[in-house]
This record gives sequence, C-alpha cells and structure tokens, in this order.
Amino acid sequence: MAMQSGLEPYVLFEERHRIAEELHDRIGPHLFGIACAVHSAQQDVDCMTDEQLREQLRAIQESAIAASRELRAAIYGLSLSEKGGLSWIGSVESLLATQARLNGVRIRFRAPDSDRRLSVHHQKALYRIISEAVGNAIRHGACTIVEVKLTMRRSAVTLRISDNGTGFDERTGQPRPKNSGFGLGNMKALASSLGGNLQIDSSIGEGTRIVVRLPLDEAHDGTGPN
Repeated sequence: MAMQSGLEPYVLFEERHRIAEELHDRIGPHLFGIACAVHSAQQDVDCMTDEQLREQLRAIQESAIAASRELRAAIYGLSLSEKGGLSWIGSVESLLATQARLNGVRIRFRAPDSDRRLSVHHQKALYRIISEAVGNAIRHGACTIVEVKLTMRRSAVTLRISDNGTGFDERTGQPRPKNSGFGLGNMKALASSLGGNLQIDSSIGEGTRIVVRLPLDEAHDGTGPN
C-alpha cells in the first residue's frame, strides 16, 4: 500500500500533464478558429449574403463539434486509432482545413502517403509545432497563405512551414506580442528533445519560414524511405 500511495501523485501528475497537452494541441486551435470566425462575422455581417452567413455558421458549428469530440478524447485518453481510425496525417489535414475555413486563409499541406515511420513522440511534437506555427502565422502574422510540407527520408523527417504574413524581427521577436502562445522557444525545445533542430527565417514585411529536422529511429523504418 505504501508503494501504491507513493506512485499516485506521480500518476496524477502525468495524467494532468497529458490532458493539458491534449487541450492545448487539439482543442485550442478549434477554439481559436471559432473566436476568429465569430469576430469576422460580427465585422462583416452587414455585407454578407444569407448564404455566406449560413456557411460561416456551419463552419463554426463543425468546429465546435470537433472541439467537443477532441475534449472527450483528451479526457478518456483515446488514441488516434481508437477515434475511428483517423491517421496522424489525416488529423493534421483536418486541423489545417478547419483553420483555413474559419480564418479565410489558404493552407497548402503536402505530406507522404504514410506516417507509419513516425513514432508517437514525433507525431506529438510535429503536431504541436504545426498547430502553433500556423496559429501564429494567422493570429500574429496576418497572413493569407500558409504552406506546410512534410518529407521523410531514411534517417530524418523534415517539416517546412512558410507564410506570406507580416513577419517579425528574429532578434527581438517584434512586432509579435509577448503573449504569443506556445512560443518559438518551446517549439525549438520540442525539436531539440528529439535530437533535432528548428530554424527560423523571418523579417518584418517578408513573412516567416520555419524548418524542423528530426532524426528518425531505424526501428520505425519498416517500409524503406518515402
């Protein structure tokens, strides 16, 4: 009983940490999109047709349903396969499609046919980086186009994200506000935790380009290079 009692605080901490990550990664983007879509509708309602307004409301409803579904998954710890067989690449496509629709931006996503060579840790890290980078491009960069490209080789996976937004001064982080969410520093730490690196190329008025390179474990190389 003493051993079980000692483990309980650790288990609770791990579970709280997992749920916090799930809330940030999978529900935060939906809530952000809903807030932006509502604000846009409020600003443009006088010049929107009835059909445009209905379409906006449908998009908001779909995102709210998705957020509710992700909330249940986070609470009960469901894996991607337990949520109806949606692949990791499929979940990224769904996230980006929702962000594009709710925020009125174009998001191009290119990825390999299979994500089987990515470990769970790679999937979580890349998902968080994509979510935060795209969110920052929309929220702080005021972009209209975002390009996300994922490529995999025998020994590494590379993620490239670029946007046509306002950009920022890499030395100071300006003009982005200090409370810019998950943050560039944390994205770099995520990449570093998997033995990789994250590079940023940005300047005011020139958009932002992010390149993430992560080494792949040979144990996940079940089908050869993609």
